[in-house]
Amino acid sequence: MALVVFRDATLIDGNGGDPVYPATVIVEGNIIREVVEGIPQHIPSNAEAINCNGKTLLPGLIDAHIHVGLFDLDNNEQPRRNHSSMLVIKALKIMEDALCQGFTTCRDAGGIDAGFREAQKQGLIKGPRLKVSGLSLSMTGGHGDPRLPTDRRYPYEEILGCSVICDGVSEVRRAAREQLRRGVDHVKVMAAGGCASPADEPDACQYSLEELEAAAYEAESAGKYAMAHCYSNRSIQNAAKAGIRSIEHGNFMDRDTAKLLREVGCWYVPTLTTYEVIVRRGEEFGVPGYFLRKMKMVYDTALEAVSNAHLERVIIGSGSDVIGPGQPYKGMELELKSRVLGPMGAIVSATRTNSQILRMEDKIGTIEPNKIADIIVVDGDPLKEIKLFQDRDRICVIMQGGNFIKNTI
Repeated sequence: MALVVFRDATLIDGNGGDPVYPATVIVEGNIIREVVEGIPQHIPSNAEAINCNGKTLLPGLIDAHIHVGLFDLDNNEQPRRNHSSMLVIKALKIMEDALCQGFTTCRDAGGIDAGFREAQKQGLIKGPRLKVSGLSLSMTGGHGDPRLPTDRRYPYEEILGCSVICDGVSEVRRAAREQLRRGVDHVKVMAAGGCASPADEPDACQYSLEELEAAAYEAESAGKYAMAHCYSNRSIQNAAKAGIRSIEHGNFMDRDTAKLLREVGCWYVPTLTTYEVIVRRGEEFGVPGYFLRKMKMVYDTALEAVSNAHLERVIIGSGSDVIGPGQPYKGMELELKSRVLGPMGAIVSATRTNSQILRMEDKIGTIEPNKIADIIVVDGDPLKEIKLFQDRDRICVIMQGGNFIKNTI
């Protein structure tokens, strides 16, 4: 097996402790074999030695809320403007770009099917390893229903479409079972209104408690879990009470709602980057007017919601949720979260915590022996310059599963 030795590194291992310098990390094949404080005197002759010269070595980053299939800002027009083959080709480019930003693992939050996950696993395509949710479950007129209020057509399922429309407990149960049959890793439900959908508002509460319970039950019965798109406190509370285990966005969350999440053991994945990018550059990008108006509405309270969750000791993960021309900005999420969690807290959220959310903590998320060798080396101290994750030129090394994706040291 190939042996790679990273020497003279400043180690941030993802567990939240102080950096260690100097440190040595030894990789054998696709596994981290040793993590040693200090610089070894002797390196095996068959090893490839990487002298980090004090640069910072971290676990590969994890994004717990991406949309590989949403390369257009107008989700409703995307399938009408592209041949089916182009939808897939453009999605593959987004995967490759995510990996080049240092994200070695990602959780797709609606749109792509299990084939993308399997193709990456088999080495057929280049990108982060994936967890997928297939099509999200949306009620008629809910977030995920692409129709305008003037539309009279019934929504039809698109390749790389975001949602399947289902109403009532029986339809929700059937839709959840169908996505599970197709091999998804988790079931996504739209429990609240959203910004990209034309016929609802972000503060709307969608799906009844019974419908949400049906989705959560089916996911758990298959040994998986359900995640929920939420903004309003009522939608977050309904999802938590129904057994949904991953709350996405949550921009209107108050402290009472955050306390409920902690009590029932929900994960919380704020997605700050998408609002920052679209609010600041939406007009330049040509974001539809209704979309931009609603993004500005939820942007104002996004950081306060993270603060409320942090004060109530909710487990906070990290997701970017970027779409369209925002896809290259995934690394911005760490800087935005650091405004509440601090730089180390933001790094932990995008490494160890996200690995726990994805139920992969025994494999990835920290630099420890017997973990998969997902490693990045950055030029600088991210505890002083958390923005460096936004500059891919400062990500000197990207190793995924023991394979070099990039090495400019």
